Amino acid sequence: MAQSLSLENLKELLKGISTMRKLLLGLLCSFSLSSAQLMSGRFTTSFYGWQGRDTSLTKQNYLRAYENVQFNAGASRFFFNTNFQVSKDFGTVIGSDPDLRFSSLVLQGRNIAEMLDVSVGRQFVFAGVGNGLMDGGVVKARFLSGLIGLAAYGGYNVVQSHTINLKRNFSDNELYGAQILLTPLTDGSLSLSYMNRSRKPAPFKAVRADSLFNPEVIEIAYAPVEEEYASVDAEYALANIFNVYGRSDYDVNFERISRAQLFTRVAVLSNVNVTGEYLFRQPRVAFNSIFSVFETNSTQEAEGGVEYTPAPEIRTYVRYGYVSYIDDHSQRIRVGGTYSGVSVSYTRNLGYEGDLNGVSLQAVCPLFERTLVPMVGFGYASYQISQQAEKNSVVNGTLGATYRPLQMLSANIQVQWLRNRMYSNDTRIFMQVSYWFSDRFLSF
Repeated sequence: MAQSLSLENLKELLKGISTMRKLLLGLLCSFSLSSAQLMSGRFTTSFYGWQGRDTSLTKQNYLRAYENVQFNAGASRFFFNTNFQVSKDFGTVIGSDPDLRFSSLVLQGRNIAEMLDVSVGRQFVFAGVGNGLMDGGVVKARFLSGLIGLAAYGGYNVVQSHTINLKRNFSDNELYGAQILLTPLTDGSLSLSYMNRSRKPAPFKAVRADSLFNPEVIEIAYAPVEEEYASVDAEYALANIFNVYGRSDYDVNFERISRAQLFTRVAVLSNVNVTGEYLFRQPRVAFNSIFSVFETNSTQEAEGGVEYTPAPEIRTYVRYGYVSYIDDHSQRIRVGGTYSGVSVSYTRNLGYEGDLNGVSLQAVCPLFERTLVPMVGFGYASYQISQQAEKNSVVNGTLGATYRPLQMLSANIQVQWLRNRMYSNDTRIFMQVSYWFSDRFLSF
């Protein structure tokens, strides 16, 4: 049953936000009375509202509120940081509200024995082919004055709800791997990495027929799906003249190359760069998942471009790409540029991806020494998903402003509008207030 949006709901939200901030300020004080030397963080309160229809097609006002908290504290070589968000819907009733999500909760020791960084807790891992959010530990080591770097990590995969649960079976929800980074040249590097991940989908209940074809409710639980990859990537840059990057990923379970990439940028003149890129990709499908039984085909992409900078504030580019499928192809063209806060781009797609013509424009105009920054955006596209399908169009616009009366305080508001074949007038509003703080304390 839909719940009408009311002033009481907003008062309840503001009261909850105030309570949360008081708790965080108490936490700040407890750190300041200990040995913390530096503390910083940010409170961000956001509202997103729109009008839609519920399951009975009755018009319904929706308002979702978010409170995001970032907090960092450090003393000597040891640091603590966290990032979490609480959200709640005040236009409808959602069973999971209020929704609490932790994306970071880490204790870290840096430069231990002048060579080790150790972190424990919820953190995002990015180490070559290995990446993801996990509850676990990361160790980074440096050898030979930084010429050799080693990173090793292991822990639980974080489920979509971002809740903390260490009671899960580790072998069904594991993420571990390592990366070796070599920098034999000042302008070049070579990386070798490995990642192993298992994910067990949450069980669910469904109605199925028994042996006599009578309906019964049973619990369905799938085995964990697995991913195992090894990768090598290398990069070399010669000042601002030449840059090249290459990467190859190998799927250990399927015993095949899953990705191969080569990118280069060459400065042919002081204000003209030429770029080229090749990309080979296999669909990334987890081993022993239901999707692994279907036949999949690879794609190959090649793109070339020219970047021209006629003046320091003017940057332009043009790019042409060709995508090859197993029995078809598509082409894409991108043209655009930026000038003093104004950016414009044109997109053209042809072939198997469909026929599309699109243009976008965005402009910002800082006023009063960037205290007030109005912005406006516009986009239009006409598209046809196949030669037999009808043509459609979409128009969207954004109008907003950012107000920063103090360096530590900012407020942002945006009105977003869209019109397409499904919605004749979709209007939404987004509001956000952010407060930054940073304080240094003496040790006691």
